[in-house]
Amino acid sequence: MMGKAKILEFNKPADFYSRTAQKMTESSNYLGALSMMRHALEKDKDNAEYTMQMAEILTGLGKYEESNSLLFDLLLHSDELRNECFFGMGCNFIGLNDFEKAQESFEKYMDEDPYGEFADEIEDFLMLFDDAMEYEDQLLEDAKEREYQKLAQEGKRLLDDGNYEQAVKVLRKIDTNNPELLFAKNNLALSYYCIKELDLAVDAAKSVLSIDKSNIHANCNMAIFLTEKGEMKKADEYLAAALRQPLEVQDDIFKAAITLCELKRHADALKYLTNFLSTSPYDEKALFFAGIASYNLKRYPDAVKYLTDITKLDPGDSVAAYYVSHVKAAMEDETLFEEVGYIYQVPPKEARNRMKYLNDCIKLPEQVFHGMWQNDKKLNDVILWGLEYGDLFIKRAVAEIVGGFGGEKAEHVLRRYILRRNQPDEVKNDIFVILKRMKAAEPYVAYFNGGVVEVKVGMADAEKGAGYKELFDLLVAKTKEHYSDNMAGKAAGLLKKYKEIGHGEAYIAEPNEFAAAITFVVLYFSEMTQEPSAVAKIYGADVDRMSGMVMDIINVIEADEEE
Repeated sequence: MMGKAKILEFNKPADFYSRTAQKMTESSNYLGALSMMRHALEKDKDNAEYTMQMAEILTGLGKYEESNSLLFDLLLHSDELRNECFFGMGCNFIGLNDFEKAQESFEKYMDEDPYGEFADEIEDFLMLFDDAMEYEDQLLEDAKEREYQKLAQEGKRLLDDGNYEQAVKVLRKIDTNNPELLFAKNNLALSYYCIKELDLAVDAAKSVLSIDKSNIHANCNMAIFLTEKGEMKKADEYLAAALRQPLEVQDDIFKAAITLCELKRHADALKYLTNFLSTSPYDEKALFFAGIASYNLKRYPDAVKYLTDITKLDPGDSVAAYYVSHVKAAMEDETLFEEVGYIYQVPPKEARNRMKYLNDCIKLPEQVFHGMWQNDKKLNDVILWGLEYGDLFIKRAVAEIVGGFGGEKAEHVLRRYILRRNQPDEVKNDIFVILKRMKAAEPYVAYFNGGVVEVKVGMADAEKGAGYKELFDLLVAKTKEHYSDNMAGKAAGLLKKYKEIGHGEAYIAEPNEFAAAITFVVLYFSEMTQEPSAVAKIYGADVDRMSGMVMDIINVIEADEEE
């Protein structure tokens, strides 16, 4: 009779994983190195050298924001690695095309150590920046062109943030035929498309093609817009014009790929995505599109591989994880197959299930709920999903939940979030106040208003934020209860807009009347007429005071929209 097999536990020290990661990095196996460094930091999370090594690996993977998040944290806690941090941040900003911040980071390095290890490389970079600025000065000769350049960058940021109406407001101010600013007209076309103004989108795209008829992005946009309008023959002509061009720049290859995805030409899209990934193998959006295209073509093993690579890059990405499970289920049971769209989000039914799960968890005793935050992967996945991919209401609600947990883990999640370029500033504004309430050390380094800033929150600001939080909670709860989730979202959006215009401070002391007034205005704009007294009754508000606020709100909003 055989004895029991002896099981050897694989329990290596942190240094083993660090050395293994270094070897993998040297052989360009960044995914493997990433996994090894996660193990190293699990065993020694406060090791500054390991954190720096992880930041370098993330840079190699093209995850520049995540790398900078670690480097900013190191700057707060380690004097010994300051210069290495500045150099790494400069390299990351180059990857993010933020050359102004890259130059600033490199200059800080040179100020502290002009003869340091990376000084020669930095001098080369700074010379390139000077040449680039001189070239840009020649292209943008007058002040008007410079202003247009700023507007173009702001418009792109708003488009990327999903703030389409505001992007239209900014981008339509640009009136120039400068070829260097054609991207702004393309972004204006996309912004119109996103707010369902198809005719205006077509006009904007045509204005680009009148200057550059071979413009790849404009031709791709026209193919999408005209397909939406049902003009298939013309759409095919524009697509053919785009694909006839030599696609040598990664941005152009990706534009062609996502256009083909949008048009459900999965096989053609996959060819371009494969081309793109051959040069940018760790681009998560391209991996996602390639995974979905493979799935739609029923190439299930390829789909699993692409999507699994995303989960290796970010174990907290539960969107990719959801689709890995979905593809595997279809492999087992072909009747489950149905084409999936190219939206980086879980389907509506799954989103509702996640929110129900979160609401059920919130109802648990506080000690149980807080314990789940520390140990329950499903809850963590749902919370991170809500912050990253939820709508504005969900993001704000989840940010408050995370802040309520308190502690190092919650602080890390929130600090990482405010450095994400693709997340809305209004949520980051809330998080500054939340971090202040958590007594998290300042400054709060954030990507805010189009650039990286260091934020300090005064107690008056924190109290003001708390006042808005109470008003926000009251407004959303009552509007959901008496009207609908959709109306609650509109009410929250109107409150945000009114606050940003700067006209809400005087009414914070009267939250019931103010919330009632916001609700009434939302109903008014939605053509859902109600008696003022009926709305005031919901909040226990004084109807006369509420009515005065209503007129003020309507006048301010309409005046802002006319600008």
